[in-house]
Amino acid sequence: MALHTYVKKAYIFTFFTGALALNSCKKNDTVEPFTGPVTNAEINTWVMDSLKRYYYWADNLPGSVKPDQEPVPFFSSVINTADRFSFITSAASSSLKATSRSKYGFDYVVFTEPKSKQVIGLVTLVLNASPAQTAGLRRGRYFTQINGTTLTSANAVNLQADLLKNTSVQLMQASIENGVIKETGTANVLEGRTLEESSVYKVFDNNGKKTAYLFFTIFNNADRNAYISVFSGFKAAGVTDLILDMRYNAGGEVAAAAALCSMIAPNINQTMPFIEYRGNKNAAVRKEGFATAAQAEGGPAFSNLYQQNLSLKRLFVLTTGATASAAELVINNLKPYINVIQIGQTTLGKDEASITISDKRTPKRINWTMYPIVYKLYNALGAGNYSGGITPAETVNEWDNLPLQPFGNEFDPILKHTLALINGSEALSITSRQTKNAELYNSASDYAAKAALNVK
Repeated sequence: MALHTYVKKAYIFTFFTGALALNSCKKNDTVEPFTGPVTNAEINTWVMDSLKRYYYWADNLPGSVKPDQEPVPFFSSVINTADRFSFITSAASSSLKATSRSKYGFDYVVFTEPKSKQVIGLVTLVLNASPAQTAGLRRGRYFTQINGTTLTSANAVNLQADLLKNTSVQLMQASIENGVIKETGTANVLEGRTLEESSVYKVFDNNGKKTAYLFFTIFNNADRNAYISVFSGFKAAGVTDLILDMRYNAGGEVAAAAALCSMIAPNINQTMPFIEYRGNKNAAVRKEGFATAAQAEGGPAFSNLYQQNLSLKRLFVLTTGATASAAELVINNLKPYINVIQIGQTTLGKDEASITISDKRTPKRINWTMYPIVYKLYNALGAGNYSGGITPAETVNEWDNLPLQPFGNEFDPILKHTLALINGSEALSITSRQTKNAELYNSASDYAAKAALNVK
């Protein structure tokens, strides 16, 4: 059962709400006296005025610009070279780049199979009720072709672009036995919107020692009451450890992350510091405690969240390069309060927060929306600066330990290894063969790095 069935898509990036007057160009704002048809110059003037006020790198915006450009290339030309995540989109035709997850509902990697030395695709995630799931794709399935073209080390990126051009994709599925790859038939996946993000939650019992497990793919404020329900079950079961599987969690909303952390961090109260936002000279520095952060945007009371606190001594977190944004925030901002043991791969490295800027005047003139970076994020000890990603204590590529198992399956090599560490039994021998088994393409990291969902 998913934590929440979405009626609209959630955020890719960590979005902050509530600190600023976020909607640029409201009715009473002083704006350029443009009249007549809206031109690129008017749109780009609005872009620059907004960035000068809110943008994290506002002091480094170029002094000389070409305002007659199309808005997307103009925006790209003025944002800071260190900015990987700000973007702009129009209501008429989205400027956002799609990914296999946003368009078809699945992620995959392309790598060289170590025994056969053949380049092959591997499905790593399939969203519930997605076109990919309908077409029969499952986590752990292999494929050798995209739209009739055999995967190679040279064409993996181009075939990903081809996958996104059309409204359907055909994959040649395959099996592997003792290094022998055998094609087993095609899967035809139609483009379609997925309204449900995947989640798995369960309790493992090892001779009375209870370990909770939670996997989900995005942080959405609408799920905060669902978190309470899940953690209530964990608490009633008497769990003493928690495995938070965020291998394919692309982030989301800060308030949802804070709510989750309020049920994990031991011995906290509502005023203890949770997050620090550092912005430009207009935004300055803001600090929020657990209650303020978790209750934002109409969230449940901190007392309701803390009632389900598991009083843990440590937290195990599973990550990949697709772990991003609010998922990284959970790791970093829990560290002052609990021993966080991270297993997997280095995360994406989004230590920043964005806001939504749109034209709220009546009548509306600018039919574009911006999502610029406005803050760098830090924890209660002032630690942040993880733009290069958060490095795990134990580095493991999950596709170096095949076959992949469903999330939450105790035979999943990384999960099995983590459970062995928790239970004090012999840990599974898992390896990282990054130098031998090079990753040629990872659509999940691509998804986490791009704004591929409809955001509000």
